[in-house]
Formats: sequence, C-alpha cells, structure tokens
Amino acid sequence: MERWQALDLAKKHVSKESNLKHMIAVGGIMREMAIHLGQDVEDWESVGILHDIDFETCTGPQDHTIVARDILCDQLDQTLIEAIMAHNHEHTGVPVDNDIKRALICSDAVSGLIIAATLVLPSKKIADVNPKSLMKKYNSKDFAKGVSRERIALCADLGLSLEEFLGIALNGMRGIASDIDL
Repeated sequence: MERWQALDLAKKHVSKESNLKHMIAVGGIMREMAIHLGQDVEDWESVGILHDIDFETCTGPQDHTIVARDILCDQLDQTLIEAIMAHNHEHTGVPVDNDIKRALICSDAVSGLIIAATLVLPSKKIADVNPKSLMKKYNSKDFAKGVSRERIALCADLGLSLEEFLGIALNGMRGIASDIDL
C-alpha cells in the first residue's frame, strides 16, 4: 500500500486531528526505520500510519487492533495486520517476534517523547530538537511521564542503541513535520 492510500484509509476511520497526526508521525518514524534497516519502506510506513485506525471505534485496549484487523482485512497483507496487532500484544496475544513488530512498538512510544520535547521549545518546531536534549528528556522520569521508556528501549532488540534510535526517530519525524504542524 502506498502512503497516500494509507492516509486516505486512515482519514475514513479517524476524525480527530490529533489522532491522525500521531498516526502520521509514527508512519514517518517507521519509514525512517525501514530505510535504516533495509526493509520495505511502503509497508513499514503504512503500518505506522494505520496502527491506530480503530482508535476512535474500539471500546478500549481489550479490542484495540482487533477492530483494526477487521477494518484492514481486505486492505493489507496479513503479516502487516499482525504487526499492527502486536503493538497491543498485551491484549491480543500476538507475539512480538519480528523487526516490524518491534519497530512499531518503539516508534509508537517515541513519537510521544519527540512531540513533547518539541512542544516545550519556544519555536515548537521539530527542527529545533536535538538528539542530545532528546536523550536528556528520555532520562528525565518527570518529563512526558505517559511515554513508556520500556517500549522505546525495545529498539535494542533491533540492534540499535538508544541514542541511534532517537536520532532515526527524530529524522523520521522531521521528514513529516509539515504534515503534523511541527
């Protein structure tokens, strides 16, 4: 699925602008991760964009991504749907057993850290966030308390140091900054 197709599909099921921006942000990070890891860029970006397609229609964590599976069953390859379901593995039971699943989990989490780090800047621009300050924010337990550091740390299972992953994620979000108004 091409990026524009994933975006069109997401917009049919997601009306809240902040949810769409989050999905686009995760798509941008996943795209950059695919490039870095030598994976299929379109598939990985589509998974990032579509990972929360059911967020406004599911009843909570217990059926999040299960509703997505039903929405996407005729739209996306089963292995990509499983990657989406694995980012809610605690409730779906889908194992986190390959790189795209691991990448989606850490990309989903790190997007929140990057957005929070951006919004505390006077400029509110991702271009002004630097990897060193992002690392400090990651290490500050009081900053963006809702961001799971454990999920971000899953980047180690992809062979990436935390610093390397934060740089990749930051570059991915810079690539779509105008799409998310940052």
